[in-house]
Formats: sequence, C-alpha cells, structure tokens
Amino acid sequence: MTRVKTMTPTEFASFKYQHEGKGNRSQRRIWVAGICLGLALLVLLIFGPVPGFLLLLVAVFVWLSTTRELMLGPRYLLCGTTIVYYGNVKRMTLSHAQGKLRLICSDGQSFVLEREKFPTGARKPDKIAKNKAAKFNKVSSKIIEKVRKASTNADLSMA
Repeated sequence: MTRVKTMTPTEFASFKYQHEGKGNRSQRRIWVAGICLGLALLVLLIFGPVPGFLLLLVAVFVWLSTTRELMLGPRYLLCGTTIVYYGNVKRMTLSHAQGKLRLICSDGQSFVLEREKFPTGARKPDKIAKNKAAKFNKVSSKIIEKVRKASTNADLSMA
C-alpha cells in the first residue's frame, strides 16, 4: 500500500532553481553545523589542533553549503531573499517562447520565473531543453493557480 503525502498549510513545495543571491539554510543544516562546531572544539581540546581543525572545516562547509530553491507555499512564494504574496499580484505575463513568467505586484515589485534556471541531470541538449520546459510548465502552472486563488482580479496575459 502506498501513502500519498498531502501538504499541510504550513508546508512548502520546493523546486531546485538557480536564482541569484543566497540560498536557503534548513534548520537541520544549522543544527549539524552547530554540533560539528561543538565537537570540533571538544576534539581540539582533547586530541590537538589537527583533528580539531579538520572537524572545524566540516562545520564551516556544512554552514556555507546552501541549496538554491524556489519554494511555493499556500500564500506566498520564496526565492532566495524574494518573497511574493499571491494576493498582491495584479498582473502575470506568461511567455512560453521566452520561457518566462513575470509576476507584477501592486507595490511595483516584479518577479520573473525563468525556464533556463531550472537545473537538470540530462546530458543531451534536446533532453535538457525538454526537462527544463517540463519543470517550467509545472511550476508556472502551480504559481498561476495559486495567484488566481488568492487574487481574483489578477490579470494573466500570454506573450
């Protein structure tokens, strides 16, 4: 028997997305970095500088490695340091030819979802293009659906 996981109102659907700016650091990553740092200090006192320094490097690596994701929540999306509330979106422009979805908010803020920023594990150019297009279509349709649900007066134009 398979179990289907349903999203609770506080969960986010996350997608790998190569955006500008800093990535997301999960709570688990913060805890692991803190534990490694504590162990590094303990090992430094007990076993000396070489093993302590190596464990300190592990802690720094865990702290600095972040994932770049686009996170879709029930009321807003997060992309790096950008937050877009679906209820504030007044206009959406979808261009399949350019592979872009532009969200324009009532306060003038603009967010652009780009097809080329979705990573893929494919190696052949035609497979890369196909995978990026599929991921872009999936994510953009979810965003449009969430914006329409939150903001009934949001205008969608196809370019």
